[in-house]
Amino acid sequence: MYLSDYHFHTICSSDSTATLLEQAEAALAAGVQELCVTDHWNLLDQQGNRLPTVYDWSAPLEQYRAVRSRLPEELEVRLGIEVGNGVLDPAAVDASLELPELDFAIGSLHSQSAAAGGRGIFTAARACVRREDGVAIIDDYMDMLEELVRTDGFDVLGHVIYPLRYIPPEYGLDLHPWWDRLAEVLRTVIRQGRGIEMNTSAGTTVEQWRDVLALYRDLGGEVLTLGSDAHQSRSIAAAFPQALELIRCVGLRYLCVYRRRTPLFCKL
Repeated sequence: MYLSDYHFHTICSSDSTATLLEQAEAALAAGVQELCVTDHWNLLDQQGNRLPTVYDWSAPLEQYRAVRSRLPEELEVRLGIEVGNGVLDPAAVDASLELPELDFAIGSLHSQSAAAGGRGIFTAARACVRREDGVAIIDDYMDMLEELVRTDGFDVLGHVIYPLRYIPPEYGLDLHPWWDRLAEVLRTVIRQGRGIEMNTSAGTTVEQWRDVLALYRDLGGEVLTLGSDAHQSRSIAAAFPQALELIRCVGLRYLCVYRRRTPLFCKL
């Protein structure tokens, strides 16, 4: 099969020190045939402060162009972006995504809503002191997901189980109490011809995706990308064998790669 990693970061993200060349070399070693670099563009920081609503493509483009010319033919590298909390200014996001070389955009929610203070979900979740705090974070997250799918600035929804990464596990929370709302979000994405990603979070989340992927399949979803969310080279394609086994097990048939914001279906 054609193996692709469609979510990873480089030095063009504030939380990674890996170069694109280092990530590409790791991908070759892992047997990956296609990479899409998706560096962060967040519209809020962890404290809820607004960040620029115009993305500076200069450094990502310079790195991308330099690396593409140095790679062997067996590895295809594409240019993408991960937009965090694009719901804050959809028009600005759309304007910054009008780049001829852009192949792919992930729409993610890394922060709470402005109404909830805009703190990073990581920060808010780590500050939870009771189960109700975690429930409030997911309630707010679902509100934003419903808003995000009404915007244009993404091709797939990023890591829809994101709050569960950081809410204390002893609270025993999952997305099932919000299942009807999640189903409607997924129906909207499917009607739009867009999709979701399975994100292994550097190999730490695989089984947690089973019910979400099964729901997506039952609703008729087929547009699916696979990403490691690697911030370091050792995490490129992390847990992909297990992820692929799960994707097949729930009955999904394809992984997608992208060309100019259009999915191409690669049969599993």
